[in-house]
Amino acid sequence: MRVWILFLTILWVLPSYAGDTIKAAEDNQVPELTIANVKKVLKEEKILFPEIVLRQAITETGWFKCTNCSLSRNNIFGFYYKKKYLVFDNWVECVRYYKRWQGRHYVNGDYYAFLKKVGYATNPRYIEDLKAIKLDKK
Repeated sequence: MRVWILFLTILWVLPSYAGDTIKAAEDNQVPELTIANVKKVLKEEKILFPEIVLRQAITETGWFKCTNCSLSRNNIFGFYYKKKYLVFDNWVECVRYYKRWQGRHYVNGDYYAFLKKVGYATNPRYIEDLKAIKLDKK
């Protein structure tokens, strides 16, 4: 029952169909996609557990270098709907979307356990992969 409720809640948060571009709220200059800039935006947007969320972005985009992934859609967290990646105007909008997603789904407790519980990724080693990322080396 909980899984069904979570599924319905996720559907409510997503755009009406995959391929929608989630429009930027502002026409400000978007900073280059770097670890330092992502850290800064995560802090500015008051994202909970920013180091874990940064690890998610790194994992989903291959250290911001992948060419055939969600990154081409400015989707640094790999959000998808109906088997298609969501499309954002820029990566900052994707961070803002993550903030809304996080606010609607996360209640409290261990964030890694939360990500596993909601089935954030299909990779069974996703949490271990996140924990293995050394942020001070890149």
